[in-house]
Amino acid sequence: MMKANSVLRGKIYRLLQFIVAACVFIIPFIKTSNGNSLFRFDIPTLHLYAFNQTVDFASFFSAFIAILLLVFLFIFTTQLLGRVWCGWLCPQSFFAIRIEKYAKKFKNKTIRYIAELVFAALFALILTTIWMMYFVSPYDFIETLKNSHIMVVIGIVLFLFIFVDFAFVRFKWCKYVCPYSKFQVVMTDDDTLYVGMIPGKESQCLDCKACLRVCPTHIDPRKNPDADCIYCETCVTACNKVFQKKENTNGILGYVWGKQDKLNFKRPNLIVTFIVSLALLFVLVYQIVSTSEPVVVNFANNVKSLGNGVYTCDVEIKNNLEKPIRVKFVNPDNLAEIKPEMIRVFIQSTKTETLTINTLGNIPNGKLVLAVYYSRHGHPLTYEINLK
Repeated sequence: MMKANSVLRGKIYRLLQFIVAACVFIIPFIKTSNGNSLFRFDIPTLHLYAFNQTVDFASFFSAFIAILLLVFLFIFTTQLLGRVWCGWLCPQSFFAIRIEKYAKKFKNKTIRYIAELVFAALFALILTTIWMMYFVSPYDFIETLKNSHIMVVIGIVLFLFIFVDFAFVRFKWCKYVCPYSKFQVVMTDDDTLYVGMIPGKESQCLDCKACLRVCPTHIDPRKNPDADCIYCETCVTACNKVFQKKENTNGILGYVWGKQDKLNFKRPNLIVTFIVSLALLFVLVYQIVSTSEPVVVNFANNVKSLGNGVYTCDVEIKNNLEKPIRVKFVNPDNLAEIKPEMIRVFIQSTKTETLTINTLGNIPNGKLVLAVYYSRHGHPLTYEINLK
């Protein structure tokens, strides 16, 4: 089916890339009902905000299990589908392909080179900004940069790294530098999916070398399989164009399920990796459920000034305990009075309340620290509200 519908697959391939890219750009800006991003890992609090849930990764064990799970899922995908990530979803190849594609529209070599630098700088700036927003709320992004020199330095370093990569390295990264490329050699086997010559069609090759000329990593796609192939399908598209023009049929290159060209799930390495991934997923879910925060407090980004040092702010309190609680808000520096001082939240429920903050003195940098108590014996939760 994949070979017979090569043109359709190519369209799906490009559409999927743009959909994934759009999702990557949009997700940080999507707010859930608790006021947090749809998906964001907050570095200061070590909290993962995902689909209206808050996961605490302050526990080293949880973070370690999560990393192990990602590694084994990565290995499982590679064992089954090879470097399909590189061609279909990797931002490196996605932007590198488009930089060369857009720059080629300029015939003059000097202008083309300048266009490549401009596109590289533009894409590097976009990626740097978006990636940082997965660790800093996009709605506090500008304010964070103003108040944090470290974040500015991180942003500049990240931008320069991506720019140099897009401007001068591009597919050389995929071929010579990317660690995934090196790991693939030991993670794949004779049954792994690859892009190359469809078995039985070797004699039909027209030796036009169109596939060689368009390959971004400069390999011969007809030689099966090649570890430097990034599954971008550029060679497949070029081969199809030649055969459509001369033979009125699809080309001889496409996706092949290993040397036998047959999907095979009964492989020891694939089975072991799947079982380990499943076990790690179970451990991680159990760890998160068993150690979930008893009380989650989220302050909305809607601080309003009423004048004379008085502000209002909405707060959402989620009680995960099997008992009702009374939540108390205190400024440990005695620089503000908070009303209501105490809020009651019932068993396994969520409550939203509007706080009135009456400042009694100068608030350093406009950031008010609040200690939130929900237990007489436990340590308070500490939060910072920006009153600017």
